Amino acid sequence: MRRKGYDAERSLVRKLRSLGFRAVRIPSSAPSSEPLPDVFATMNNGILAIEVKASNEDRIYFRSSQVRKLFEFLDMFIPYKRKAALLAGKFPYKWVFKMVEEVGDYIIRRDEESSIHLEYIFKD
Repeated sequence: MRRKGYDAERSLVRKLRSLGFRAVRIPSSAPSSEPLPDVFATMNNGILAIEVKASNEDRIYFRSSQVRKLFEFLDMFIPYKRKAALLAGKFPYKWVFKMVEEVGDYIIRRDEESSIHLEYIFKD
């Protein structure tokens, strides 16, 4: 299960870089008390904090504690004018991205469409 998540994070970093982002994966060995996303990326004057999960099931659950870490991470980057917290669900042959505006529990379903398209975020 851990390997599937690692592969999804690496795949997302490659996808973001192909779209012109500067992106990195943060190793999962980071202490859980630190407000670190799985992946973060920058472009122009924007920064993305992303929680990534992969599943063969029909849905992926994101706990509020995971979402809270995205916002805590983004709060450290005051100079960035645009900030976005993003949930990324990797299903077989499909990514679903959901931008979140507040802390809470979230579900991404395999049959839903992304609420944001990465190629358009932070484009001026």
